[in-house]
Amino acid sequence: MSRVFISLIIPLLLLCCEQPKSQVIQPPPQEEVTQDDTSEPDDTVSILDLRDEDPQARIDKFTIRPPVDDNFISFGNYRTPKPPSWFWVPPKSQIVTCNYVVPSVDESEHALFSVTQFQVGEGGHFTDNVTRWKSLFRSNEGAPVKPKIDVISVNNHEAVIAVFTGEYMGAGAAWHLKNHSLMVVEVREPDGNIYFKLLGPTSTVNAHRHGFLKALDNLELVPSTP
Repeated sequence: MSRVFISLIIPLLLLCCEQPKSQVIQPPPQEEVTQDDTSEPDDTVSILDLRDEDPQARIDKFTIRPPVDDNFISFGNYRTPKPPSWFWVPPKSQIVTCNYVVPSVDESEHALFSVTQFQVGEGGHFTDNVTRWKSLFRSNEGAPVKPKIDVISVNNHEAVIAVFTGEYMGAGAAWHLKNHSLMVVEVREPDGNIYFKLLGPTSTVNAHRHGFLKALDNLELVPSTP
């Protein structure tokens, strides 16, 4: 009898003592991401939609609300008549004083006009700014650009204008826009410096050059209300 009992209990003990094998779950295969260093620069980007990671590197900043009187471009204590075809666009940053779209004269993108104001001692020296703006451009063939610098009269005193033409690369050269121009005027007033910028396709910038300079020529203090 005891032999029968032992012969029955031993297989049961062996079955209970056997450890189940753990199941190893393999992680799903991950897609290997490779960086394509041969991709061409994006020349379809509009300067109206640019986003720079460094806000200090932006060419254009923006105001919060449209002007009360659409006949004038108003900023701080100053104003100037607005060219009829220019129109204000909503803000994307709070650093620049005002921002307007300058309509294209052909099939190219629109240009962008902006005004930036700095307090006395702020904004850097014009020569240093020229170096920075120059770094945003190269010729359409890839060579360095040489800006055209001249002296004009704004608000009855001298101001400096610089014009850059070629391939606009933007901050970090993440995108390239050929046949573009940047026109910048620095106006020094008693209460600080004002920078007027017109950026866009060269054909549009050239076509609006007269309106741009006329707006500067008509710059005036906002009349005081009685």
